[in-house]
Amino acid sequence: MAGINDTDIRLSEDWQLTSSSTGDVPLCSARDCFLQDIRLEAVTTPGEIFYNPSWGWGLREYLHREYDELTRLEISQRIQSKLSQRPEVDSSTIEIQMGLTGDQLMMDLYFRLVEETEQEHLQVSLDRVGVEVIEIA
Repeated sequence: MAGINDTDIRLSEDWQLTSSSTGDVPLCSARDCFLQDIRLEAVTTPGEIFYNPSWGWGLREYLHREYDELTRLEISQRIQSKLSQRPEVDSSTIEIQMGLTGDQLMMDLYFRLVEETEQEHLQVSLDRVGVEVIEIA
C-alpha cells in the first residue's frame, strides 16, 4: 500500500507503463502516487498481489449480481472499510453515492486526506464486464 510520501512508477489510464521523451520511466510521488495506488486497489481483487493477499477492493465478485439495496450496501461497506484502512484518509469524510444506469452501477466516492481541506473524488463503474476507475479529481 503506497502512502502519501511514497514514489512509484506512473501508470497510464489503462494501467500500462508510461515513458518520457528520454525513454525513462516517469515516476509519481506524494499525493499523485497515493491516489494512483487507490485507483489500482479499486480494480484489484484480494489475492492478486502475492506480497499482500488482502490488498484490493474485490469488486469483481459483484459483476454478475443484481444491484439491489443489499448488494449496494455491501459494496459501500467494503469500500468504506478499505479506504478507512489507509491512515492518510480521514475516515469520517468518506461519502459514497451510487446510481444505476441500465446494467452499470456508478459510484462516486468522496473523501479528504488527513489535515487537508480539499476533497478527493473517485468515480468507479461496475458493470457485467468489469470494474473501471473512470475519473479521479
